[in-house]
Amino acid sequence: MKNKRYTRFCGIDIAKNKHVACILNRDGEFIVRSQSFYNSAEGYQRILDRLKQACPWGRPLIGMEATGYYWYALRDFLVARGYEVAVMNPIQTHQQAKKGIRKSKTDKIDARHIATLIKNGEHRPALIPGNFAMTCRQLTRLRYRTVGNISRLKLLVWSRLGPVWPEYETLFGNSFCKTSRRLLLTAPTPDDVLAMDRDELAELVYKTSRGRYRPALADRIRESAAHTIGTRRGIEGARIGIRSLITQIEALMPLRRQLEADIEPLADRLPAYYFTLPGISRFTAVSLFGETDPITAFASGSKLVAFAGLDTNVFQTGQCTGEKLRRKITKRGSPFLRHTLWTMAHHACYQEGDLKDYWLRRKRQGLHHLAAVTATALKLCHVVWRILTDERDYLPQQAAGKD
Repeated sequence: MKNKRYTRFCGIDIAKNKHVACILNRDGEFIVRSQSFYNSAEGYQRILDRLKQACPWGRPLIGMEATGYYWYALRDFLVARGYEVAVMNPIQTHQQAKKGIRKSKTDKIDARHIATLIKNGEHRPALIPGNFAMTCRQLTRLRYRTVGNISRLKLLVWSRLGPVWPEYETLFGNSFCKTSRRLLLTAPTPDDVLAMDRDELAELVYKTSRGRYRPALADRIRESAAHTIGTRRGIEGARIGIRSLITQIEALMPLRRQLEADIEPLADRLPAYYFTLPGISRFTAVSLFGETDPITAFASGSKLVAFAGLDTNVFQTGQCTGEKLRRKITKRGSPFLRHTLWTMAHHACYQEGDLKDYWLRRKRQGLHHLAAVTATALKLCHVVWRILTDERDYLPQQAAGKD
């Protein structure tokens, strides 16, 4: 259905350094075929002047893709000057491009696809967080990335340590505790441990653990190093690599703690009903707010499910029907919201309540534990939408209806 509120439609293809715009009329004819402008104050003024020149009797509807973070400044600039800006997911313009016969892609063509979408009223606005929600989103996403970086560094440590000392992981309950990290910095390979004085090793273990680990552990470490089945090939590279990776982990851990300290007070500014949700914590509440506000952007729980990438698709082939159909979540949405909902669902599965009963029921139906948690996260997503939309407490005895 065509958009009848406007007579001019401006599509802007977003890029890092230079944007491209075009303007169409209601009939899809070019008013401005192509206008490139830089991502700068001069560039913004240039497109503003062009919009006024091309649309002297009114303001056009402007559309742009939510491409990375590049659209933030331009969108806010135009909105502050009274323009209505429709921000859309790049998937929508990709689908519009498929309607063309020739498979060509340029910035000019993409700008026209965007203008055509908003002209025909076929676009779906993307989520535009407010000021506080943007702060919550930035900090929780940064913490999420930091935790991910630490996890990847730990895997890299094992890829160096495992070949030369495979027995190491049996020495500590947590191989990346403070004492273990100090040991790996000081003596990252079995040869380095054996080169240390026995008393020096015992003192390192005792002082770093504040007396938790006794000299007996130091003896176990020396015994393991002396009889390891690890290879000595590339031992020098392993030594340098382990020290370098542990140093990076040591640098990131204080940053993670500081981020968590900065996120903590943000939870006090959230509505109380957030903390009635199953499996919620102060961190996940802040993350949930940052990823879903304003909740009015989602017309139904199903829309929020799709935004999180928790909706399922079906793979059918040959005679596979019924239970033999392969069903997987699409993961075609926000990985941060999906991770937050999955974390909440995982915690809720071990708390008394409706979601735990649902999780147990899905496991009895034969689902693997992780698949059952994912199914629970999907159900929880509907609950979240209902509670945040109604702005009320979650009451387990009152089943949250699906839309």
